[in-house]
This record gives sequence, structure tokens and C-alpha cells, in this order.
Amino acid sequence: MNPTVQAALIGSITSIIVCLLGFWNQNTKRKTEEAARDARLDAKLESIGKKLDEHNRYSDKIGSIEQNLAYIRGKLESGE
Repeated sequence: MNPTVQAALIGSITSIIVCLLGFWNQNTKRKTEEAARDARLDAKLESIGKKLDEHNRYSDKIGSIEQNLAYIRGKLESGE
């Protein structure tokens, strides 16, 4: 085989291998970044869920307070 053809084949194969390694590296990096982003989003959602639960507890308490005030108003207006 002609040495020029051999050199061209070796160069082409080397280029293909380098490209494949680069794509593999980018894919691995992208997956790592996605996993980190998903972890941050999960933490934020958990925090929002806790705040929502706390808010709902306050909402329940306010509803109870309003019922008690209505009862007291009724008692005061009826003169008891």
C-alpha cells in the first residue's frame, strides 16, 4: 500500500477517534450538569412544599379563629 494512503488512513482514523472521544466527553458532562440541575430543582420543590404546608396550617388556624370570633360576636349581640 502506498505510504501516502497509509498516512491518510491513520490520520482519518485518529480524527474519528478524537471526535468520538470529544462527543463522549460532552455527553458525560451534559448528563452530570442535568443531574446537578435536577437535584437543585428537587431541593427547591421540597422547600416550596414545606412552605405551602406551613401556609396551609396558618390558613386552618385563621379559619378556626374566625369561627370563634363569630361565636363570641353572636354571644355578645344576644346579651349572654
